[in-house]
Amino acid sequence: MSGSTRTPTLADVAAAAGVSLSTASLAFSGNKPVSGPTRERVLAAAGSLGYTGPNPLARNLRQGRSGVVGIAVGPLSTAFRDPAALPMLDAVSEVLEAAGMGLLLMGDSVEHARLPLDAVIYQVCGQETWAAYDDLVARDVPLVVVEGPAWPGATFIDIDHRGGSASVARHLHDLGHRRVATLTLQESHPQREREAGLREVFPDAVVVGRCVSDLTAAQDLASAFLDGEPDVTAIVCQSDVQAAAVVLEARRRDLDVPGDLSVAGFDGIDTPWLDLELTTVVQPFAEKGRATAGAALARVADEPAADVLLPVTLRVGRSTGRASG
Repeated sequence: MSGSTRTPTLADVAAAAGVSLSTASLAFSGNKPVSGPTRERVLAAAGSLGYTGPNPLARNLRQGRSGVVGIAVGPLSTAFRDPAALPMLDAVSEVLEAAGMGLLLMGDSVEHARLPLDAVIYQVCGQETWAAYDDLVARDVPLVVVEGPAWPGATFIDIDHRGGSASVARHLHDLGHRRVATLTLQESHPQREREAGLREVFPDAVVVGRCVSDLTAAQDLASAFLDGEPDVTAIVCQSDVQAAAVVLEARRRDLDVPGDLSVAGFDGIDTPWLDLELTTVVQPFAEKGRATAGAALARVADEPAADVLLPVTLRVGRSTGRASG
């Protein structure tokens, strides 16, 4: 057809260089020795035709691999704003990169089930349904679930949410607190476990409300709650971002933290909004990320990958003190 162009192929290069297709392929791959002059002739022919080389993705797919692990992080617009998610993602990417694997961030879409992925990591981020899950299972794609439902066929990586929250509750109980409230995450496995740990010590703890780890949303909930519940002496939050918001709201009301109100969080992240260190549960982000990536690599290699439950640590800061009144 007049004016049409065709993308050059390796066969075109072989013909132009006067070598076999297999020799041209070896000249690009470097897997077996090809004489210097022959390789130079093949590369010169490729340059003249505008051929840039074999498609590495196609080569991997012929071997049954794509060299890419997907990680579903919920809405991509919020994935990079969660300070508790980023250090875990950093550790995952470091391990995969060292293994020569790529990482693809994905939202919640059934279209992801059709991507050529060697394994998929599902990081709950407050969600417990995933449109692509059934299709991925049907395709036997190895799955690793982080802090989410222990779905059949997936390796489960978790932290001790319940034990961590119980340790915060015991700390506050030892300080004399009895009128305690909690600000929770959205309905999810971490939310249920963290609330259950708190209620081991404070079964009647009042719920402030539920929200994602968002400073504005948490401060709005804290404001509405403190308008109607002025008698609580401590608020236990399920994230450090929530806890920072409660401290900011308390100070806006001229309440001293921890003199008038003790506040505790969960995660152990930096809180640049505050000039005091939070009492919080510190989770091992890097270890969690390494365990997650390691499980994914093991599953790709058809090796055993056991479920993992990582310990957490209570860090007592300056946001909690003895109960007032």
